[in-house]
Amino acid sequence: MITHATTTVRRAAVLARADMSFVYTWRTWLFGWLVRLLTQVVFYSLIGVLVGDPEFTAYVVLGAAVLICVSETMLATASTCWDKHQGTLGLLAASPVEPGLFFFGRSLQWPASATVTTSIALLAVPPFFGVVWEPWQVPVLVGVAALTALSSYCMTLLLGSVALVFSEARNVISTIATLYVTAFCGAMVPLEYWPEPVRWIAQAVPATHGLEAVRLVEGGGTAVQVLAALGAMVLAALAWFTAAFFSFRLVFARARAGRSVLD
Repeated sequence: MITHATTTVRRAAVLARADMSFVYTWRTWLFGWLVRLLTQVVFYSLIGVLVGDPEFTAYVVLGAAVLICVSETMLATASTCWDKHQGTLGLLAASPVEPGLFFFGRSLQWPASATVTTSIALLAVPPFFGVVWEPWQVPVLVGVAALTALSSYCMTLLLGSVALVFSEARNVISTIATLYVTAFCGAMVPLEYWPEPVRWIAQAVPATHGLEAVRLVEGGGTAVQVLAALGAMVLAALAWFTAAFFSFRLVFARARAGRSVLD
């Protein structure tokens, strides 16, 4: 069973790689996409500079860098619908494939790219705004970025399953989700600012815990504290992936039963 699941994800990832090479060349990714994301981080960081508080500037620059994970993995909401627009989704529904596993592999290019872009943003931009990294912190930050990207991707998969049914609203879904995560995960505004119900809801967002781990690394937190934040993020990611897995299964079950929601 594990072998079958691995095969499904691996074969879907072939499509992800092909899509990535179609969307970007290394030049357009490096000099177009990456520069655009780094500019976004700098833009948000300048807000802290305008406020005139070095601590707030450091707070914002780290938040803006981690948000790249969210904004880039949210692109999977749209790419989940690509098979539908290409007319191949019916063939997929007619096959015995497990849709949740297929779509997990189908858009893996986004968390892979997000890992690289977020790592570069975390390491390259904050030093210009007063955040200096020690050599030992570099691999830790890259690991946190990778786990945050994959965890945020799990959240996006559930949104993608909804977008598969309401494909015309796919960009609206991802945009609203990105705005809410930006506002409530503690990237720009401390969680303590929000009412307690909002803070509890924010705990379900993987980026909240990934950002906490980054701030702990920057602030000299202990290994136990960092691992606790990462553990909470993994639990949140597993919950999102489980919900997405069964959501995809429900959508395809209705389609296979003749009550198509994939037209």
